[in-house]
Amino acid sequence: MRKVLRVHHVLCLPLFAGEGYSDGFSRNMSSVKSWLAEHMDDALDIVCAPDMICGDCPNLTKQRTCRDEDNHVEIKDRRLVGVLGLDQPAIYSWRELLEIALREMTEERFLASCGNCEWFRQGLCCYSAWKKRAEEIVQR
Repeated sequence: MRKVLRVHHVLCLPLFAGEGYSDGFSRNMSSVKSWLAEHMDDALDIVCAPDMICGDCPNLTKQRTCRDEDNHVEIKDRRLVGVLGLDQPAIYSWRELLEIALREMTEERFLASCGNCEWFRQGLCCYSAWKKRAEEIVQR
């Protein structure tokens, strides 16, 4: 069974450091991040919907949708598909996704995507730190 990854998590995962919506969410995201590090070239289904990280998110409903009245998470995913030039639905490896993001993501694009994110506003991420960490991951 292939793993499923929502598009905007390409920006979240490199800088994820154990903080999140809940302990369960944080543990799950840490687990996914570790799995990706060990499976850089395995196939991932890229989606604009809840994925393997979202499973333990307290904002996920029983119908597997986000408690997000204005649908900003899905809109963020769809915009990133265009910004990164991804096919969707499609299959990519973690390495391919990071390489594409490193090639296509600019600071302006990063801010447009992440500027309203709670974690960005708390100072847990920024473009330069994301870029540096993504480069380190790809070079492994």
